[in-house]
Amino acid sequence: MHSAGPANQRRLNLPLLAILALALIARLGWGLPRPADDASLEALPDQREYLAIARNLVAREGLHFVDQRFNDVVYAFRTPGYPVFLAMCRGNVRIARGAQAAVDTLTVLAAYLLARRWLPVGPSLFAAFLCGINPFLIYFSGLILTETLFTAMLAWGMVLLTRHGRWWIVGGLILALAALVRPGTIALPVVLGITAALANRNPAKPYHHWSLPVGTTMLLLTVLVLAPWAFRNSRVIGQWIWTSTNHGFTAYDGFNPDATGASDQSFVTQMPQLRQMNEADRSEYLTERARTFVRENPAQAVELGIRKVVRTWSPRPLSKEFGRPLYVAVAYVFTGPIYLMTLLGLSYRTLPRPAKLFLLVPAIYLTLSAALSVGSLRYRVPAEVPISVIAAAGGQEMLRRLMERPSFRRVVVENPLDAAPAESDRGADEA
Repeated sequence: MHSAGPANQRRLNLPLLAILALALIARLGWGLPRPADDASLEALPDQREYLAIARNLVAREGLHFVDQRFNDVVYAFRTPGYPVFLAMCRGNVRIARGAQAAVDTLTVLAAYLLARRWLPVGPSLFAAFLCGINPFLIYFSGLILTETLFTAMLAWGMVLLTRHGRWWIVGGLILALAALVRPGTIALPVVLGITAALANRNPAKPYHHWSLPVGTTMLLLTVLVLAPWAFRNSRVIGQWIWTSTNHGFTAYDGFNPDATGASDQSFVTQMPQLRQMNEADRSEYLTERARTFVRENPAQAVELGIRKVVRTWSPRPLSKEFGRPLYVAVAYVFTGPIYLMTLLGLSYRTLPRPAKLFLLVPAIYLTLSAALSVGSLRYRVPAEVPISVIAAAGGQEMLRRLMERPSFRRVVVENPLDAAPAESDRGADEA
């Protein structure tokens, strides 16, 4: 009797371990063989900037890099979270890719644990499997960009927010730290904290640790995490920059007379006045130009917002590099069923309404954020994990309803292998 429990547990763990092994192999197989020289990173200049900061940290020269567009040293253009991660990898591209493969595999585990909060083992394994084979998660794990690290922090923060005891504070802290990886998510910890309180509410067992308003707690955690960074910026560049001086560039990138919804910062070459400003003044100047454009062109601003949302949730890659028919087909084959099962998961009652809201918050928040800046598939990637939980719930209900259909039952009963057990089976049953 005592050995049955561990044996059953091992049987339950084997599928999860297989999914995690598959996820790790896929990520290592994609990321490690890719070119790692500086020239190969130029296609996405953000990679070069993050690495430059990380290598300066390794050399103990501080958080800065040279913005080649202005030949100017910038100190707050990138928040420190991701460069610190790269510095822990010694600023080495291949080490970073290997580390990100491991981090993203842990994200797959987080998907399973998040799903287990509301779903049985089977659908929870399916949610982990969806994340494990997600082509977009695999793709970004091989790039020197913030997506993989931020997605992991978001997923684990959400997992801990749904746990009993004091773990929710740890989850809130992780989400607050995630704002140092992706600064545009500065308000996300507060929103997730409030919706987690709703999802966790149980009239039979009230959560006494929510006595302090959870929104206030999350706000305080975020301020405490960002305060050292803002104070450092006040000393280095003379202004309290709580996020980054890149904000103005993304704002004007999204709202200017030539904007299309995609990112195109060629406007920098048409603004020689930017060279005469410091990084904080450039950000403020471009932010004000973006606001002026929105005020003077409200209809065009709304149209651009819609375009950005469509780009963000495109089922296929948008870059020329991955516009090959094979990549497009893989994206459609994966994304189409996911979208369908997500809609089913939202319409069925498998998940409680507060849980649906909690799991949808990242998608809603990141969509609004993209609409206010620029639209890109990469900006939705972190929302893929909680969406996989909703999709797994939809898949579970779809399968249950299929099995309850008379036609399905008739096929099962009429199957001769199921209708008449073998003689050896009968003997075993009688024994």
